[in-house]
Amino acid sequence: MSSSGPISAASCRACATPNVFRAAAHQSGDHAGNPRATAAVVAERRLPARLRAPSGSGRLRPLWYGIGLLGLLAHVAAAQDKPEVVAELARTRIYEGESVQYQVTLNHAQSPQPPQLNGFDAFRVESAGESSLDSRQITIINGRMSEVVRYGRVYRYVLTPKRTGTLQVPGPTAQIDGQTYTGPALTLVVVPPSEQDWALVEVAADRDHVYPTQTFTIRCTVAVRALPDPAADRNPVTVLRRLPALSIPWATDDGLPKGVTATQTWQAWIEPLRSNRGGFSINNIGTQSVFSLFDDGPLGFLPQPRRTTRKDHSGHDAAYWEFDFSRQFTAREPGELSFGPVTLKGAFVTAISADSRAETEDVFAVAKACTVLVRDAPAESRPDSYIQAIGQFTATAAVVPSETKVGDPLTLTLTLRGEGSLDAARAPDLASIPEVAQRFKIYEATEETRGGARVFTYGLRALAAGHVEFPSIPLSYFDVEQEQYVTLRTAPIPITVAEAEQMAEADITLAPGTRRAQTVEIQRDGILANIDDLSVLRDRSVRPMPWLLYVFVLGIVYVGIATASGPVSRYLADPALRRRRAAPARAERRLREACDEIHVGRRREGAEHLGAAVAGLVADMAGCPEAGMTSREVAGQLSARRIPDALCERVAALLAICDDARYGGAASAVDEAAGGAPALMEELIRALKDQQR
Repeated sequence: MSSSGPISAASCRACATPNVFRAAAHQSGDHAGNPRATAAVVAERRLPARLRAPSGSGRLRPLWYGIGLLGLLAHVAAAQDKPEVVAELARTRIYEGESVQYQVTLNHAQSPQPPQLNGFDAFRVESAGESSLDSRQITIINGRMSEVVRYGRVYRYVLTPKRTGTLQVPGPTAQIDGQTYTGPALTLVVVPPSEQDWALVEVAADRDHVYPTQTFTIRCTVAVRALPDPAADRNPVTVLRRLPALSIPWATDDGLPKGVTATQTWQAWIEPLRSNRGGFSINNIGTQSVFSLFDDGPLGFLPQPRRTTRKDHSGHDAAYWEFDFSRQFTAREPGELSFGPVTLKGAFVTAISADSRAETEDVFAVAKACTVLVRDAPAESRPDSYIQAIGQFTATAAVVPSETKVGDPLTLTLTLRGEGSLDAARAPDLASIPEVAQRFKIYEATEETRGGARVFTYGLRALAAGHVEFPSIPLSYFDVEQEQYVTLRTAPIPITVAEAEQMAEADITLAPGTRRAQTVEIQRDGILANIDDLSVLRDRSVRPMPWLLYVFVLGIVYVGIATASGPVSRYLADPALRRRRAAPARAERRLREACDEIHVGRRREGAEHLGAAVAGLVADMAGCPEAGMTSREVAGQLSARRIPDALCERVAALLAICDDARYGGAASAVDEAAGGAPALMEELIRALKDQQR
């Protein structure tokens, strides 16, 4: 029997050892050379010396073999449970301006501390969250099963390189059970964009610094070189077969830097830029977008272009089309805000051959991040009356009542109005104003924001009688436009204070039958120091029955809502229903875009899109595919839904004009159809809705 060949189960019947040792025995050269050598001998040689059976203990050898097997398994398990730091990059090659996902796994670690990322000076590091790790992986190879158990913690980061080239990602370190472990170092290649002037990207802010509550604009400009003659007057983006891909981190709200908010939601900002004539894709917004439930690819967004002249890389004047994506933000707290970087990928037309074929070139362009500094109000020259307000404001004051008595309550209301950090404004300290503290007792103020104003309400009590004047109150804020502190002063308020009425002790009587002595104390601040309305003195005893009735009614309402929510949710989640509900708005938007094309002289394209808008409306309302729907199918769907014949004939006439325009139909007919299309579309939508109901 050859030592290198396979060994059958029959050839090992002489071995008296358990099956777990047989493979080791047959792989040994001793067994191959001496058939009488047992697997137990081979297994014994493989065990550590301290676990081998003593000589002469033949009857005890099975016991020693079992102990050795347990020790070997424990040794393997201990080796598998040794803590380790695993570092991984999602990609090893990226373009300048892009970011890469970086993951650090602390394996075989119970409750570890976050790893230390030392030496990452070449990267901007942002945490992307963490999660626990608990997995088992079973692998079977050639009939042998192996199990890998992982447990610990996973930490995720986003690395943005600060320069190009081949960069070393240092190994992370972590403290686990008092020992320091280091993960592997990795290599990341950052490719700079090639020099080209077919498509350029720029990011800029209208202000280099702002203050909290101040609004600013970030603008991303994409400059695309004009098409060569004879197509120089055509938009160089709308002729492309694929949408160029823009990656704008601040285009969606979840990508905004900390400490800033957008003046409008990203959906409201980007919706007016939506176009069916091409444009740019932004952050791959498409099938997951709120704008479309049925498009397969990313949506196109096309701002109104402007034509300019720029210098190309050779220094010559060249014609460009510029597209601006501008969004407004409001700073909320001091710090440095970074917007970007922005990347552009796409194939752009570089030449047109003699047979009118477009030649394209793949372009990757990067715009570096734009930084806006948010400054805090300066500490120097800050007045004592500063109330932590930043912006531009006006202040008014009112005291009620204007006639009172010594010790009676007064209410002072300070109102701050304007644009800025109203919620951050704090009530002035009236006790620090001598003219107020000497004449009035001051109670703590309340603060609230209501109706676009910040209102501070104080409780007061006059200390002396006479015709007094409530002093002017200074309030200071930081003016963001003038970049200096401004102090407002409220107008003085005249008040008449009369002497308080007093009762002699003889006028105070007690109820008869009082068994113990009663002491009447004089309250210098007056009775009910914080109450100026006697209507609050009412019976406040708890009556449980009305509350139990309220709880019972709420329970019935809850049961009713829970019963109805299931069918309603299933009804609203119906894709066909959502498609029908969105159909009118989608058709009207497509109609407007088609009419705009016709008005600017693009009659063939406009007529084609006009017919598609009508066909799309009918397809959406009928729940059938829009692609490939003909004029005959549109007429069939309308007839099946019992739309009036007169309306069906008008729709058929419009679609016939659109079909004729594809083959050079009369321009006047297209213009006339575009003029009457809005009214026809409105009438068709109303008829389809009535039929649906």
